[in-house]
Amino acid sequence: MIFFVYYVAALVLVVAELRGLLSTRRIPTPVLPAALWVAIVAAMYAMQVALAFAVTKAGAGPMRVVPYTSGQTFWVVAMLLAAALQSYALLGLLRTKVHAVITIAGAVVMFACSLAVPVLTNGDLYAYVGNGLLAAHAYAPPATAFPGDLSAINVWWGTPVPPATYGPLWLVVAPLVASLGTSLLGKMLAFRLFNAGLLGVLVVLLRAYGVPARILVVTALNPALYFQFVLNAHNDLLPTTLVVAAAIFARARPALAAAILAAAALVKIPYAALGLPVLARIESQTQRYAAAALAFLSAIVLSWYAGGRPYFNALMLHGTGSHMQNPLHVITAFAAACAIVGAVAGLRRFRSAVWLVPMIGVYTTSWYALWSFGYALGSRRILTYLLVWMPFVMMLTEPALGRWWTLAVVVPAVVILSLRVPRRQAGPLQAGPS
Repeated sequence: MIFFVYYVAALVLVVAELRGLLSTRRIPTPVLPAALWVAIVAAMYAMQVALAFAVTKAGAGPMRVVPYTSGQTFWVVAMLLAAALQSYALLGLLRTKVHAVITIAGAVVMFACSLAVPVLTNGDLYAYVGNGLLAAHAYAPPATAFPGDLSAINVWWGTPVPPATYGPLWLVVAPLVASLGTSLLGKMLAFRLFNAGLLGVLVVLLRAYGVPARILVVTALNPALYFQFVLNAHNDLLPTTLVVAAAIFARARPALAAAILAAAALVKIPYAALGLPVLARIESQTQRYAAAALAFLSAIVLSWYAGGRPYFNALMLHGTGSHMQNPLHVITAFAAACAIVGAVAGLRRFRSAVWLVPMIGVYTTSWYALWSFGYALGSRRILTYLLVWMPFVMMLTEPALGRWWTLAVVVPAVVILSLRVPRRQAGPLQAGPS
């Protein structure tokens, strides 16, 4: 049911945009000092982190994980309202000149909250530490538990832990990051620190790419990025950062851009396609398609060469245990693929496609919204749209917050509010006075 609702919502939005029914209304915001907008964003983020911690109980491991069935209706409503206010405040920041000192202060507050509070909304960070400990053996984990405090990984993921579904480059990076900590907690904090550094690098690369200062502010102060990629430390931030780096080199050095995109796919294989839209910057069609083919084929060949059959077996196992066979998933994934191909070809990009692209994955999860970053880079309007709405959309699609009423009421309401009703043209009997 949960996936069905998201698939339908995404398809309705893209069809509405194709038919000119996607709303473009301007949402008014009051004129407030930049410091107040930043304070609202940071305060709402701190509240979300505190609420996540409040609904958890101490269990195995140093970091608590929010159960998917945990929390009362009040908790879910509070998390969603905080996210909606965050998106509104980001919209206000877009229209306000923000001093660098204020931006840095807000970022420090959200970084501190993300680092200090021992709470997660899923157990992926435990798996990442396991990947780091097993390195190349992560594709075929041994049937033994980790020793000492590390055994908490097995409490969350079983013994043996599931085979890694990440690329061979990730199994080089993860051991390096994990080695920075001596205990399980230290290793988990190391991944948070690593991703916080990546977020800083992302902002620097976006500046080098030519993104306006106001969009840089919305990126540096985006609560969704801190919640999903620093607090939860999801590894999607690494390939996304590589995609932005590829975008910088695409026009002048297409081969280098293709190589960087292949590296992104060696962290997560879907990026073999997700990063391709940045190659639209290459003016020569021949060079553009050659670079796209080079990036895609290099990613597949290198994944096979470095990961081998165990890696592809792990991917197949992951796929068969998912909902990939769902007809609506096939339709949405195909629509997303068409949007990506169209972007590479230099065709029009659609705002609504940023909600389609995440559904190329075998699961629909909140942090997959970042998968649209490469697609959105081709248009400042679409990148702004993605970043502003990311806090609310990521919370609305967060598995830990999924409830029957969010699926049956909130998601449909959001879709309806995103549409506009065309005015009926007056016929002979409806015409007003001339």
